[in-house]
Amino acid sequence: MPNLIFFSTDKGASITPKTLDPAPTTLIELEQLPILGDAAFDEQAGEHGRGSVIQTLGGVVVQDFGVIVSDGHIVFSDTDALGATAIAALKTIHETVDGQYYLTDGASCWKVQFARPNGFVYRKNLFWAQHSTVIYSYSVDLIIITKAI
Repeated sequence: MPNLIFFSTDKGASITPKTLDPAPTTLIELEQLPILGDAAFDEQAGEHGRGSVIQTLGGVVVQDFGVIVSDGHIVFSDTDALGATAIAALKTIHETVDGQYYLTDGASCWKVQFARPNGFVYRKNLFWAQHSTVIYSYSVDLIIITKAI
């Protein structure tokens, strides 16, 4: 399975963005799959469906507004997984106001936007930093705009 890849929306959705010619303006491939974090990779995070149940004196009123794709989130994290270059690139796209990107896992592709607050959080491993290796743990929370593929 390929690594997770963030890429700009200028070339359209793809499950193989590295093969697009010309390449997307932004293309960030994570150095390893998020398999060691608390939320290794959950594409079903967030709320699924809108509505309410209101109890009344004589029964109940059910309001069902359906499932809204953008209520969903993709969350993932990993421990001691990314180097400084990947962190800097993710920090840049995270800090883009209203920035929307595609994310692919090689099987699906979603148009996403970083959640606010805490859409991207990273921590340097100080043990390894003392041994001349800079490596970060991270967590990502993305709002699903659409499932493109």
